[in-house]
This record gives sequence, C-alpha cells and structure tokens, in this order.
Amino acid sequence: MNLSDPVMAALIGASATFATALFQLLANARRQAAERAAGKPASRKSGTWLSIFGLMLAAAVGGYAFSEYQSFRDRDDEKRLRDEMQTSLRDIGNAAVRLERAGLQRSDQSDMDAMLAAERRRGMDGVAAVVDLPACQFGTGPSAACTEARAIHVAVCAIIPLTATVTDVQLFTRAADTAQSWADAKVQSGQDADSAKFVDTFYERAQGDAKEVCQRFVHWNSQKPRLARILVKFTI
Repeated sequence: MNLSDPVMAALIGASATFATALFQLLANARRQAAERAAGKPASRKSGTWLSIFGLMLAAAVGGYAFSEYQSFRDRDDEKRLRDEMQTSLRDIGNAAVRLERAGLQRSDQSDMDAMLAAERRRGMDGVAAVVDLPACQFGTGPSAACTEARAIHVAVCAIIPLTATVTDVQLFTRAADTAQSWADAKVQSGQDADSAKFVDTFYERAQGDAKEVCQRFVHWNSQKPRLARILVKFTI
C-alpha cells in the first residue's frame, strides 16, 4: 500500500530517534556496569534522561505515524466502500431499467393481445356499412322516368384491418320508410329488389393502414328512397 509523505516522514523520524535513544541507553548501561565491576559508584548523567526522553519522543512520533497510517487506511477503505456502493447502485439502477422495460414489453404485449382478440371478435360479428339513396329522379315528364340503364350507381364500403382476410360479404336492401328487419332484407348479388339490386362481386382497396371492402349497388325506383347495407366478416 502506498503511504503518504507525512506518514513516511514521521515513520523515518521515529525510527531514527528510537534507534539513537536505544543506542545511548545501551551504551550508558554498559558504562555503569563497568563502573560497578571496578568498585566505583555508578554515575548518574543526563544522558540517561535524554535517552528516555528520546524514547518517549520516538513513541509519540511513532504513535502519530501509526494514527496517520490508520487514517490513511480508513480513507482508503472508505473510498473502496464508496466505489462498491456506487457500483451496487449502478447495478440496481440497470436492473430497475431492465425490469421496467420488461414490464412495458409485457404490458404492450398484453395490449396487443387484447386488441387482436377484439378485432377477431369484430371480424366474427362483421362490420356493416349503409348507404341511404333518394328516389331516382331525372326531371319531370314521362321521358324523365328512371330505368335500369339510367339508375343511380353507388359503392357501399365497409372498413376493416389491412391484414384481415374477408370470409363473407352479406348484402341487404330495403325501402327507407319501412320497418322491415335487416335479417328479412337479405339479398344476393344480382337479385332485383323493387327496382334496385347489388351487382358484380365485392372488391377491396387499401386506405392507409386499413382497407375498404366494397359492393356496387344500383337503384332506379322513382317512387321510394332506399337503403343498401353490407355486412363484411373477416379473420386476422
């Protein structure tokens, strides 16, 4: 582990002071031992006290260095802990984003499934379209009477999804002022219904993201307005 400059200086100073004081203590102890062996009273010089003071100073400096070293280790541990916490928070954030995306995808998929199921039910029930036609008029007098050759031509169109496949097109027509039910007004293409009829077969044409299913209808009754209706069933 790399130590800071103050810690290195304190350790070097403490080591030098401790070594010097210890050397002086050893030298003084040998000198006093030699004096006792020679029968001389042991001298009490200030060197002993200086050595003891040096040892105390070395201990103080060493304690300071150790404290700085511990502080350095604490700071290093704190930095590692902070880095680990940041990494954990980043991982938690990424996991939350993944879960949110997965939830949105599941939600989107559920919405798509619900929409698809609704469209399939609508296809089974059928999509209807109705056209209201007035009585056929080309002016006044006998020469203005409507005929099949001079009939009103319209296209009755129902809108279905672009990807749908048409399974059935049912045709209905009735007088506009009647209470006849649509079930009783069902006809076939080409069938005359009081100077009105559907002709040809149905056709499809795209309209953006949907398409129209159309059936042509002609009307030449000059006495009554008429309704023309188609019911288109499909699958997806």
